[in-house]
Amino acid sequence: MDRFQAKFVEEALDNVSSIEEALFELEKDPENKEIIERLFRSMHTIKGGGAMFGFNDLSTFTHNLETIYDLIRTDKLKVDKDIISLTFESLDYIKQLLDLGELTNEEDIARQNDYIARIQKYFPEDDGTSSRPRPKLVAATAATTQAEQPKAAGAKNYLIDFTPFESLLNNGTNPLFILDDLTALGKSKTIAFCDDIKPFAKFEPLVIRIKWQVILSTEQDVNDIKDVFIFVEDECKVDILELPDGDIIGNTDKLPKMIDDAKASYKFLEQKDFEVFKTAQPAADVKKAAKADAAKAQPGGETKISSMRVSSAKIDELVNAVSELVTMQAQLNLFAVKSNDPALQALAEQMEKITRQLRENSFEISLIPLQGELVRFQRLVRDLCNKLNKQMEFVVEGGDIELDKNIIEHLTDPLLHIIRNSGDHGIEMPEERIKKGKNPKGTILLKAYYSGSSVIIKISDDGKGMDPEKILKKAIEKGLVDSGANMTKNEILNLVFASGFSTAEKVSDVSGRGVGMDVVKSKIAEIRGEVSIDSIVDQGTVITLELPLTLSIIDGLLTKVKDEQFVVPLSNIEKIVSPQDVVFNSNGTGSLFTYRDEQIMYIDICDMFYSQKSDMDKSKILLVKQGEKHVGLVVNQIVGEYQIVVKPLGRFLRKLDMIPGASVMGDGSLSLIIDTTRLINFYNQKRYKNQK
Repeated sequence: MDRFQAKFVEEALDNVSSIEEALFELEKDPENKEIIERLFRSMHTIKGGGAMFGFNDLSTFTHNLETIYDLIRTDKLKVDKDIISLTFESLDYIKQLLDLGELTNEEDIARQNDYIARIQKYFPEDDGTSSRPRPKLVAATAATTQAEQPKAAGAKNYLIDFTPFESLLNNGTNPLFILDDLTALGKSKTIAFCDDIKPFAKFEPLVIRIKWQVILSTEQDVNDIKDVFIFVEDECKVDILELPDGDIIGNTDKLPKMIDDAKASYKFLEQKDFEVFKTAQPAADVKKAAKADAAKAQPGGETKISSMRVSSAKIDELVNAVSELVTMQAQLNLFAVKSNDPALQALAEQMEKITRQLRENSFEISLIPLQGELVRFQRLVRDLCNKLNKQMEFVVEGGDIELDKNIIEHLTDPLLHIIRNSGDHGIEMPEERIKKGKNPKGTILLKAYYSGSSVIIKISDDGKGMDPEKILKKAIEKGLVDSGANMTKNEILNLVFASGFSTAEKVSDVSGRGVGMDVVKSKIAEIRGEVSIDSIVDQGTVITLELPLTLSIIDGLLTKVKDEQFVVPLSNIEKIVSPQDVVFNSNGTGSLFTYRDEQIMYIDICDMFYSQKSDMDKSKILLVKQGEKHVGLVVNQIVGEYQIVVKPLGRFLRKLDMIPGASVMGDGSLSLIIDTTRLINFYNQKRYKNQK
């Protein structure tokens, strides 16, 4: 696949996503003409691009699919649930065609024809009066070309007025290629109007001042004429005038009268067929209208690009380069301090500011909205409704939240399993919900919002909730916990994350195999996130994901414990206090101190990692937030704040959840990064086992 085809595939997938989003809107508002037009235009773009870049089977298939929406937009067909479902299936097939390219396998060809036959069941019989004739069922082959596409009955004659805007050449478009594609549709005669060309002394090579008229005799459908202009439809003015039948190309002496008669009868194609093709205007007004449209489209006479597409590989390279720059900048800072050179220290400070700004900008570039990934989950909920005969609605709040693309890539599977479980286990059947006094339609809500340097994603449903007694009983049956175990509600609910655990009574193609929630736990852990669960019987379940904004660079506080260096993310630290400012006490349930009338548990990291008590007179306490409470982390020394490049640990150390990675400091030394949440959880589990 060459780079132009690859570019088309990328843009076609964007169009498919746009169509999917529009379909959900159309399902809620089937009479909305704006949505129908948007769907039609996206399909039309895929079809035209497919023919241009050699995806002829894709073009054939999409041509049939868009005909359904042409019938809908002309009020000859009504939107219903079956059409929406068929369109979703067709979009899945379009994605496969984008991957396969041309079909050569007989089985694939037969499959495409089966799809086309299902689509054409919605077509009315062609009575010869439609401006868009019924497409024929075309057997896809590797040699399918544009000439083999469905044709109109008999040759028809058209006059095409093609008036490019003056800025057309700025976008790299060659109008002669457009004319070549147009005249290839049949017999033609082309007339160029050059009256507006400036003298050589005032010649502007990038401003186009020519318009063309093409008389075309073709058997192709009129939509094939429109397809020629599909990629320049916003950069030119095109009028198509239907001329009398017969051999007009060979009767050029009678041509002017034929054109005048046709214009007098206003036999232009209807504007609603394709909005870029304007209604008839007197010839004298064409140039004036074209200039006005061009001025309107490009205020100030300049083309400003507000956004651009960049490959994810290039963004990864940029982020990696910035990460290395952060490390080098730390080395420069260290060297500047040791040299005691004021000029060098000033330069190092300036470099630190620039590096920080570059780091922030590069990470903003790598952030993508969560909304773009949520269409598939709307589709999932819709499919679950059909499979399970349930009524469900998927609601999104905060879809414009942006996350590191690497985090979003790891987030897809966990969200898939959570939403599937909410639909299968959580939401009840309509009859059951009515008996409980609930709306027969259940709601699955995904809510995302920022919290400090983290993003919180909550997936909640208003279903039957989780019964802790049932979960504990099932866990005992599976040997996951001992019979008679004394566990809190939160500990019992967290058992659903155990591998192999499922409360489903039977295995289905949706769930019941005991895989899913354990995937959620492991996948979220891979991106240094946390997952928690809360549920109330007959009220619903809430699963909360807490995720970092980025994975590569963090602002950290460098500390020392014995002779080792540890980094604690600054976003986790609320305050640093001195041991002299607290009152230590113990009630037999762990290490505690009182600070400002609050009893706070503390963890001596030196004691935890090296089995040696810290000298409290020389130590510092970091207050971190854990849920609604504070926890103190005792370290021996605080070195300072640093930008830290997070490097993953080797495969032998990956099971150390509380140490998610390490960083190379400016002097070449290694610092381990502490995940405070996992450290506290590990400490609590250890203390709980010791108490037993």
